[in-house]
Amino acid sequence: MASASDIDRELFNPIVASIVKIEAVTDSGSFSLGSGVAVQPSRFVTSCHVTAQAVSITVLYQGLRWPVVRERANTVRDLCILQVRGLDDVVPVPRGKVSDLRVGAEVAAIGYTFGAGLATQVGTVQALHPLADGTVIQSATYFNSGASGGGLFQMDGKLVGILTFRLKGAEAYYFSIPVDWIESELARSDPFEPVGKLDRTPPFWAQPADRLPFFMRASTLQARMLWDELVSLTSEWAEAEPANAEASFMRGQALTHLDHLAEAIAAYERAVKLDPRLAQAWFLLGQLQIGRGEQKEIERITRQLEPLDPILAAELKARGQATVPASPPP
Repeated sequence: MASASDIDRELFNPIVASIVKIEAVTDSGSFSLGSGVAVQPSRFVTSCHVTAQAVSITVLYQGLRWPVVRERANTVRDLCILQVRGLDDVVPVPRGKVSDLRVGAEVAAIGYTFGAGLATQVGTVQALHPLADGTVIQSATYFNSGASGGGLFQMDGKLVGILTFRLKGAEAYYFSIPVDWIESELARSDPFEPVGKLDRTPPFWAQPADRLPFFMRASTLQARMLWDELVSLTSEWAEAEPANAEASFMRGQALTHLDHLAEAIAAYERAVKLDPRLAQAWFLLGQLQIGRGEQKEIERITRQLEPLDPILAAELKARGQATVPASPPP
């Protein structure tokens, strides 16, 4: 993980000024703390699980508390938009596109650590998980519950996700919902509602185990290194979503750990056939072909990988050349 000091301060300082703290108060007087991101004048995005049981919500900005007057909620997506009167001067952050992301790209997570100080964590995109009409971003950017509702940014300062949930006890399993969902929620024509308790429909990531998205069930098995179970799940996943390359990609990883290398190669081949842009699948496929000494295959895979991820392509090429036996002296 890179240091937060590596980011462009001149670029990110105005963005940090657009991240606010959220305080939600229930009818029993208990508090829920989170973060929010300015996306339009006087409008801030946060995670609905921060505000779900609130009877009043406050935005903390520059040492003052500003009451939220109305909200718009999509509890399944865990995305709430808060309307605050009088904060027109908070500059909305620039928004990017998840389609511009790739696995391995650096991103920065910005939110309030434990609801206290604002913190920035820089890490890399670990996976991109298609879901409904968006893509959930998995990254190695640590955040905790107080940062829920904060922003995930590209290193050019554009917002690509909202920090949402993590797998407990697992490193590099931090998930953000996509900026695309913000765009669709802002485009809704129905009016904002008065602040109050939201319906109890759990978000997609907090459903019962058998109703969770496949990528979440697979990530849990992967984090626990339950490879046989992951192979079984990816079979079910591929049958349910035959066009989803991720099922074959994660199947290849599980089979590799089980030392079923021929089957792993077949799984990776299927993954890149379904999604030729899946650089990590090309790379892992190339590694297996290096182990088999298949130089023509290594060269083919490297050519496919070069326009997708030149760094991975160079690494694969170097590894392949290191395994080529030296020619005998004349």
